[in-house]
Amino acid sequence: MSGTDSEDPIAEVEREFGAFVMNLTRYKHQVNGNRIDRMALIVLGTLSYCGPSRLSAVAERTGFDPSTMSRQVADLEKAGLLRREPDPDDGRAIQLQATEAGLSLMKRLSDGRRGRIERMLSDWPTEDIANFGRLLGRLNEATEKYGAQNAEELEQELNHG
Repeated sequence: MSGTDSEDPIAEVEREFGAFVMNLTRYKHQVNGNRIDRMALIVLGTLSYCGPSRLSAVAERTGFDPSTMSRQVADLEKAGLLRREPDPDDGRAIQLQATEAGLSLMKRLSDGRRGRIERMLSDWPTEDIANFGRLLGRLNEATEKYGAQNAEELEQELNHG
């Protein structure tokens, strides 16, 4: 790389984003162990946020393949965090719904996450926090916009060296 990161802002973003992802991954592995699969937590979080939904709708919202979600759904049901109920619009179909215990878990996780974010940003000026939130929103929008293209390119890079 030539020059400093200030001369190459994309390199700085890439380096810092990579460090953030590594820190987050390391943290998640340290605390969760094998208690609840992260994919299962995403499924439960989706149900908590969106309400009762068919498995296909949850798969669409999360980007997970419906066939791979069955284990997470079974694990969540076994743990008492999710239940299956007949779909009121189509009695032949099943809806997934977070139980009270599942909703309570997601509330605890959300409250805890907020506390940790508040702690990490506690010495930031309010304006910096607002700007960071705005910029993170823009990054999320771009991720949505280019998600399919990025996934296709990554797949090609992994398979065709």
